[in-house]
Amino acid sequence: MNIAVVNNDQRMQEVYFALSHKYTVTAIHEFTNFDDIKEIDVLILPVKGIDEEGNITANGKKLLIPSTFWEKLSPSCKIFAGLPHPFLDALPCQILYYMQDENILLENAQLTAEGVLFLLIDNTPTSIKELKVDVIGYGRCGKAIVSWLNDLGIEARIVRREVKDTPNAICVDEWIQEEPYSIIINTSEQPIMKKEVLSSWESKPLIIDIATPDVIDMEIAQILGIRAIKAGALPSMIAYKSAGQLIAKFVRDQIDEK
Repeated sequence: MNIAVVNNDQRMQEVYFALSHKYTVTAIHEFTNFDDIKEIDVLILPVKGIDEEGNITANGKKLLIPSTFWEKLSPSCKIFAGLPHPFLDALPCQILYYMQDENILLENAQLTAEGVLFLLIDNTPTSIKELKVDVIGYGRCGKAIVSWLNDLGIEARIVRREVKDTPNAICVDEWIQEEPYSIIINTSEQPIMKKEVLSSWESKPLIIDIATPDVIDMEIAQILGIRAIKAGALPSMIAYKSAGQLIAKFVRDQIDEK
């Protein structure tokens, strides 16, 4: 079985190493001569970054992939990618989106929570046990973050739309009417912290935003003296080996079934 891995960050490099123990694996990177790549059975792409032309951007760098590479892929080739994209869906290949796998999502939430703890330690001048934290959103990442904070004895308040049967929770409408805690961790994709909300605060909390879309006006926050950190892909930044192993295991499980 011939596997090709787009090796454009440390997480994908770990995928390459993990699979190389069992399969024939080719790394695709900026120095790849695509004419040398013969027929491949499995193509593994990073979590995100692909554009309408099939090029891939990561960490501000674009990996140019010629159209001929995509054109010569066999319809029998399995493509593993993180998130859905119209370019991939238009290919005549089977596409498996590993970031839709519940186990990977849950494990990545734990790695994300570890990354948030790192950011808390790295960006606060006091012991983290002295912090009071608002966690906006209570999905997989929100739950993982709150669990870690509770285990460490850090006071955490959950901010969400519905608070029924959720201990230490406050509804969004009530939260935006009062002063926030000194730390805000945003996991929600909803634009809750709008200009009028940020402007109403007398305090200047630290905001750590881990949501994928940009839902916080960073420019307004800066003008108001509110420090806001837009966290990147924390699993690949903080625990790239573990994050890569999760993807590699998913791929192995899928191709070994056959």
